Amino acid sequence: MSNVAQIAGFEEQIRSRAYALWENEGRPFGRDAEHWRASEEAARAELFAVRAPQKSTKPAPRRKSAKRATQAAQISASL
Repeated sequence: MSNVAQIAGFEEQIRSRAYALWENEGRPFGRDAEHWRASEEAARAELFAVRAPQKSTKPAPRRKSAKRATQAAQISASL
């Protein structure tokens, strides 16, 4: 999908959300910018929530303690 198509789709999503907000509030006059801003914030939050990297569930590898590293160095030096 091209960037232009993605932007157009994102804008359409914002437009439809803003329209729904406007209708749900009884179609008030002069609040279009407020509805657009709220819709844009919700769409961006949704977009970034989907794209957020997932944390790994496997445990981090264990590091050697300083004592074990020193012992390993001594052993390899004596060989």
